[in-house]
Amino acid sequence: MDTDIFEQFPDRETFDKYWNENYQPVTYEDVRETFTDFVKSADGHIYLSDYEEKGLISREDFKENLSQEAQFTFEDGLTEVFYDKNPELYETAFALYEESKLTGKGDASVAQTFHETFRALYAEFLDRLYDEVLAAWQH
Repeated sequence: MDTDIFEQFPDRETFDKYWNENYQPVTYEDVRETFTDFVKSADGHIYLSDYEEKGLISREDFKENLSQEAQFTFEDGLTEVFYDKNPELYETAFALYEESKLTGKGDASVAQTFHETFRALYAEFLDRLYDEVLAAWQH
């Protein structure tokens, strides 16, 4: 990536325009198989042990009690699909972030739309997973 990435994207408005022109939406259907296969392979045991032992797995707080392995699996699954659909956007957002951290120049929040979108998709997709699969694994 160009070392003068902040010349291309000096502010969030410029990045957001680029985002809006290029973003290919990621849907739950894109990650469904990866997410559900992991839950099935773990036989539904995807939570921190003390949370799971209480048997009160609720939609409101299950995301905060996922095991580290589950978090990594779900985040990696989303990252892979996101990258497959939006490789240039993904690489640009990370280049902005890394350049800011490495050099202390520029503003890492220029690509905030990427991070906000990713986090919102992650939360939405976990909610869908809960509704479609996890609720059935309740004891």
